[in-house]
Amino acid sequence: MANLDDLLTAAKNIVTAINGVNVTMRANIGTLTSPTLIANTVIATKPGRLVNFAVTVTGTGNGAIHNASTVATATAANLLVVVPQTLGVVDVGQAFTAGLVYIRGTGQSANVTYYLG
Repeated sequence: MANLDDLLTAAKNIVTAINGVNVTMRANIGTLTSPTLIANTVIATKPGRLVNFAVTVTGTGNGAIHNASTVATATAANLLVVVPQTLGVVDVGQAFTAGLVYIRGTGQSANVTYYLG
């Protein structure tokens, strides 16, 4: 028969496992969504995961999302994904370390879903 220490250890292990599943799930579905972005914008300045983006107005030029902490440092070298001139949601699932910056395509609008942590 298990003693109290064994039962408490088992309960602790269950809680730890459930917490791990919760963190993984939140990182995969995103916990934050930007407002509609209509200009070059710093979305986040901490590391996390880019879950997806939704193009709401196509415009006449492609946009971009960068692994950067300022608009000025968003360059081709830290490009995460091109935001196309196509309406709809695009799943990404890409980690970022510096932050997220959206560079708007001409006339384009988008929303970005992400997770920090």
